[in-house]
Amino acid sequence: MFSISVPPSFELAMRRSIFFILLIALYLVFGAFALQMMRRPASERLTSIESERIDLKRAELLNVLWAETVARTENDWYRIANQKLNHYEKTLQSSSALSSKETNDGSFNGALKLAFKLITTIGAVEPDELSAGGQLFAMFYSMAGIPLYLLYLTQCNRMLSSVITGWRVIVALFSFVFVSAVVVDILEKDSDAKSFLYNYFSVYLHFSTIGEESSNIGTVLMLVLCMTGLSLSSLTFGFVQQRLEKQLMSSEWTFSKMFGQLNKIKEKMEKKEDGDEIETTIINNHYSIAEEEEEEEEEEEDYE
Repeated sequence: MFSISVPPSFELAMRRSIFFILLIALYLVFGAFALQMMRRPASERLTSIESERIDLKRAELLNVLWAETVARTENDWYRIANQKLNHYEKTLQSSSALSSKETNDGSFNGALKLAFKLITTIGAVEPDELSAGGQLFAMFYSMAGIPLYLLYLTQCNRMLSSVITGWRVIVALFSFVFVSAVVVDILEKDSDAKSFLYNYFSVYLHFSTIGEESSNIGTVLMLVLCMTGLSLSSLTFGFVQQRLEKQLMSSEWTFSKMFGQLNKIKEKMEKKEDGDEIETTIINNHYSIAEEEEEEEEEEEDYE
């Protein structure tokens, strides 16, 4: 039997990480149930942008048909009308597909994915998905969920930093992104075949909390991958930040030195201006005294 010795700090951080994972899992389930009840029906979630697009297509169709009524023959008008009607039908079909997609996303998995986004800050959340009460709940839910997730990241970072140091954190991150992209490529196949580079970039967007506008990663799979991926990303970004700070230290020192010299020049100029003002005041006082003496002498002569 082989025994693997780990640092005590790793063991302590691992225990705390597992505790926070379980706590986050319970918090996500609670949030998913609450958000599922507070989601707005799909029929009410047609965005204003989509409505404006349909209205624009409709107005364009009417304008073209009216303009071509006089200038075209019956056959030409019929052909143009069919083309415009086909475009308008495609617009309506895409809008219907969007509503259908939103309806399917109203399940518990969709609510769980939304709760996960709220506490991990991965991806965008559409406000129209939630009712007014749901929006208020989401604010308070994320207010407690984000710090809870940061607690997990802190412990997970301590655990990983005790065994992975230096430039190896970058290698570990991109290796884990590669493995995750392979898993996504195998398990998340859909009708729209995506390249491996697309999946790799998509996984990286999730791990870096940038997020993806239309995520195709399943909810459960996202939870499993992101729990470790986010921690590796945080550890990597912290390492890169430290390296950048060291590399820029000399430039920062030069800038601070130049800034100090500029301040000294400014102070000298201010002192010079103050000195000129004092000298001007003394000269003015001298002339004033001389004028007063002349006036007194003239008054004495007049008196005599």
